[in-house]
Amino acid sequence: MNIQEKSLDDICKKLKISIHDKEYYKFKKLVTVVNQAYLKVALKEFENIKKNNPKKNITSNFDFLINLYNKHLREHQVMFLLFNLFETAIRSKAAVELSLKYSSNGNDDWLHNNTLTPIKIQRPLNEAKKKISQDGENINNLDSFEIFDYIMLGQLQSIYTDFWSDLSHLFQTKTIDGIIFNQIGKTKFKRLFDEIRKARNDNAHHKPFHKTRKRRYEIIEDIELILIHIDFNLNQAINNIDPKHKIIRLKYS
Repeated sequence: MNIQEKSLDDICKKLKISIHDKEYYKFKKLVTVVNQAYLKVALKEFENIKKNNPKKNITSNFDFLINLYNKHLREHQVMFLLFNLFETAIRSKAAVELSLKYSSNGNDDWLHNNTLTPIKIQRPLNEAKKKISQDGENINNLDSFEIFDYIMLGQLQSIYTDFWSDLSHLFQTKTIDGIIFNQIGKTKFKRLFDEIRKARNDNAHHKPFHKTRKRRYEIIEDIELILIHIDFNLNQAINNIDPKHKIIRLKYS
């Protein structure tokens, strides 16, 4: 059984259809152009619906499956944008805070002047320089924001923990609109960031949330908590992405 036949066979078994079904050839084409991971999620959901509600009126198995599949793709797209918001905010905040701390007065030269560049950022900076050079750019023409765009998310996480003495003030206890947000310590920050990064990597590789990792609402809560501490208005940003908050349901807004 080849790869196409295997995927098609899985659909036929779960939906209890055969080659004689009027939509069989639609499914045969479908399996060659969809994300198989999300197709499996949609199939499992379809199978459960049929099992738990056998009298449900489904006029087209194909259309019903596609609707379920598209629902999960929509979740993927919305979460992709949320991860992008998180990564952009946490990256920019570090660039600002560290540039203000280590640059000469009134300048943004800490990544250009070797006497100002802390040793603990040298490794991610060197890797960023290689990528900048590959893009045909001159690092001397780039500011901290632009250089940090070349630093990978895992390296950014290390920068936060390596420079915790410079960045920990962002995560002190604070009260906003009468809600007390407790201090986030270095260990907790690392744990939260780890979970977000893993989920973000799954999302970037078009994988559904892994069953061994945190559920979607827990990841959203972790993201919301960190962004609140760095003064990012996530609620306002989400209104432009998921205005009815059907997927991204915030805990504190």
